[in-house]
Amino acid sequence: MKVKFLKATFASLIILLTSTLSGVANAGVILSIDSVIENSMGENNCCNDFLVDMLNQQGLSSNYVSGVPDFATFTSSGVTHSASDATSWLSAQSVLSGYLIFDLGAEYSINNFVMWNGAGGINASVNGFSLTTSLVSDFSVSTAVGSFNGQQDNYDATVYGMTNSFARYVRLDIESTFGNSCCTAIGEIAFDVGARVNSVPEPSTLVIFALSILGLASRRFKKQS
Repeated sequence: MKVKFLKATFASLIILLTSTLSGVANAGVILSIDSVIENSMGENNCCNDFLVDMLNQQGLSSNYVSGVPDFATFTSSGVTHSASDATSWLSAQSVLSGYLIFDLGAEYSINNFVMWNGAGGINASVNGFSLTTSLVSDFSVSTAVGSFNGQQDNYDATVYGMTNSFARYVRLDIESTFGNSCCTAIGEIAFDVGARVNSVPEPSTLVIFALSILGLASRRFKKQS
């Protein structure tokens, strides 16, 4: 009887821990970037095309509160970016490859990446690119999370499925555009993230909690017996 009781209690705790951890991984809200900490591609000053134009939602047909709306719901809702150079980021003249490093402002479970094309010359949109994540800004320890090809067909949200990782920093390596020799253009970017890592109990803490509960349950069972 005692063995059955302890097994049932342990099984319930395992289910609780599993559902808690999986819930953290699958939270899925849309998060804007806190800042760009490194840019090897410069900026095109012809139209005030600063990096902030890629992060401030200025060209989107509908805005969101960062970290609140469901990522999948928002990106599939038909939100588009304008074709205006003034609301897009353009790299320095004739710079068609390079990298940008983003700071998300905290450590998150990162699941997907979304990019909107921008600027009048849609063939300046990003074609080949890759993403790398890291917990440290110098990327001395990092994880490659995907290589992709963009699109130049429209100004809709295009979602790219990354390998899930825990990180604060993301490096976007741009390899090519669709042939516009002027520059590289991006309308807007954001990420699909779960809960903040530093707001979630460590697995070791959860295990200690589970063992404590088991100990209390065992002692209570002995008293009742």
